[in-house]
Amino acid sequence: MRDILIDGVPILDLLEITGSTSRVATLSNCDQSSVSRLYRHASEQLGLDFRKSQGRYRAHANQAVLRSLRHTAQLLRLARGSRQLQRLGHFGSPLPQEWLAEERSLELLRERVLDLAVLADPNGLAPTWSDHSQPFPFGDWVVVGLTRAAQPLRPAAVVLRHDNLEQPALQELIGQLRTDA
Repeated sequence: MRDILIDGVPILDLLEITGSTSRVATLSNCDQSSVSRLYRHASEQLGLDFRKSQGRYRAHANQAVLRSLRHTAQLLRLARGSRQLQRLGHFGSPLPQEWLAEERSLELLRERVLDLAVLADPNGLAPTWSDHSQPFPFGDWVVVGLTRAAQPLRPAAVVLRHDNLEQPALQELIGQLRTDA
């Protein structure tokens, strides 16, 4: 059986993001039955009671264990570099998902399911943010503008956890996104 931390937690996270075992199978290059077996095995071994409820996959038990595992999984992704990061939004996101409601996206960032999210229009999230060339902290998050000298007012930004702002992998990815913007 596959490793729960290396294989299981990412599958649980992708299920929570996409809500579909077939989409997770496509993203992880395996078949849908393998995704189902893996998420059930991880849920059983960790006592998570991970299941689909109201169209979303969620853990219904043992939240403290899942939080710790997600934090560890995020640290591993950050150490592996920008290509390993989980992100939602525009600009060629590896997770083919439309921008979710702001509250849901912030929840996924808070739970470390996502490493960052890209917004096409950050003004709805941070309406008092006037200088898009400077990071805008709010609560546990920070909004970083994807501006370039030629387009200083382009309304696009990255949202990430404040405690991850200085991570080299995230800085590298933000630089790549600025180039693509």
